[in-house]
Amino acid sequence: MRVMIVDDEPFIREGLKQLIEASGHDCRVVAEAGNGLEALDKIKTEKIDLMFVDIKMPAMSGLEMIERIKKYNLSDAQIVILTGFADFDYARTAMRNNITYYLLKPVQVDELEKVLIKTENCHIDRINQIYRQQKKILQEMLEDEEDDENVDGNVMSDILSKQKDINFLIDEVRRNNEMRKREKKEIGYEVDKYVAEHYRENISLKQIGEIFFVNNVYLGQLFKKRHNMLFKDYITSLRMADAEDMLLNTNKRIYQISEELGFTNADIFISKFVQLKGITPNQYRIKNRMKSDHAEI
Repeated sequence: MRVMIVDDEPFIREGLKQLIEASGHDCRVVAEAGNGLEALDKIKTEKIDLMFVDIKMPAMSGLEMIERIKKYNLSDAQIVILTGFADFDYARTAMRNNITYYLLKPVQVDELEKVLIKTENCHIDRINQIYRQQKKILQEMLEDEEDDENVDGNVMSDILSKQKDINFLIDEVRRNNEMRKREKKEIGYEVDKYVAEHYRENISLKQIGEIFFVNNVYLGQLFKKRHNMLFKDYITSLRMADAEDMLLNTNKRIYQISEELGFTNADIFISKFVQLKGITPNQYRIKNRMKSDHAEI
């Protein structure tokens, strides 16, 4: 989908652009505007499928822009309202203009993901609807041709051409969806493999993203979906599993275990361990070794 972001704050536009293009969806930001007037001017020359529009802007607000688009049928793009809690009443006004999507600022990755899925599905439905309409017209024309030998050849040629273009567009959307699913699976597998081999080192999503040429925001989102937890929490869980094994099966000192697992100091290791297990590493070692001794007796 071709996306436009309309917001008077450049850093918000840039941040949202990065999130959208790192989402893994078939979305590309092709235009930006700092107010409603700029946006109206740009939609004259740019084909836009999806707009993210701030409510309050100078020169022309988001609501005024939306009302003008609807009144004069300037664009058929789907519109997502950007709003804060304080401006939520304005969002309700926008929804009376058939705006069904909104995002609260600051935009959260998981909320953006939900909106992109909905708008992408709607975009595909719209393409399919156009396809069905064109197919129906074509069938009617073909039926009329049987009764009328004077059917305009140019009209028929135009319909056939549109039919071909729509079929190509639908195929492209489907191919992109399948390709994106495969890419996510392949990237996820490669990242998991890398993490399994390096989790004791001081690795970050940014470093991994550079290795696999993937945006780190998208990578973090993908990682959370696969493991149902944040990247840093997953690394900690792997280290803690090793810590338990080392506490029970070796006589290594706490600081030694901490160093081997990649913690910068023993205090951080102990704090994380207490946070997850409720007791210190040393208490865990004593408690579980006592259980083992009793079991042997």
